[in-house]
Amino acid sequence: MSTLTARPSGLQSDAGPRGRGRPAGRKTGDGLLADREALLAAAERVICEQGPTVSLDVIAAEAGVTKPILYRGVGGRDALIQALSQRLTARMAQRATKLAVGAAGPEDSLLRLARAYLSQADRERNLYLYVTAAVAGNDPMRQSLVLADTTATGFVDTIAANRAKYGADPSVAKVWAYALVGALHYVTLLRLRDRSVGIERAARHLTAMLWSGFDLGSPHKVESARRVETPRSAKAQAKTNAKPRRTG
Repeated sequence: MSTLTARPSGLQSDAGPRGRGRPAGRKTGDGLLADREALLAAAERVICEQGPTVSLDVIAAEAGVTKPILYRGVGGRDALIQALSQRLTARMAQRATKLAVGAAGPEDSLLRLARAYLSQADRERNLYLYVTAAVAGNDPMRQSLVLADTTATGFVDTIAANRAKYGADPSVAKVWAYALVGALHYVTLLRLRDRSVGIERAARHLTAMLWSGFDLGSPHKVESARRVETPRSAKAQAKTNAKPRRTG
């Protein structure tokens, strides 16, 4: 889905370090019993270092096992993408939960969620591209939705509960959850391609659209949109320019 190039080597995932080349498992009577978590950690490490086009052979070598053992411990490429998506989503959720502490209200919570998603994707750029751009097997639609399915599932109950709390229809939760993930995903891809779009700017603009929608028919919505679009420094400058200057 993306043609973005990989970040230079040296980028680290949040996975814990393990000695390069050491087998990710333990010896048994009939060979090596692969440690699944160690295999996944090795996959994350080499993907972050070498980019989203890394092969299963390279991942196996990083883990210190053969390709058949990698298949035995994790599965094929589809299974690997699924497992890595779950791990990445868990870290995103953990970061969002941490940033949500002290939120001033629902809109601020949404802003913090967007900020968490964008910042974690930035932190693990190559891994994000691997799980969203890699397509294997005979079902490209299912594979392209791996991260969306994993992430949106966590949003559905929260959205439904919040709407029910205020007497609104909770049945929109699933579509809204996927819409939220879709918006976050494509803004993330924009950021990973265009580094001039900062995380804070992207998060605020995205929150303004999601919170207020495209309906700018009422004055307070127009004003809200203007507040988000206008950087603080520019607003301060505007106030300074508006002050009458003393003469004489």
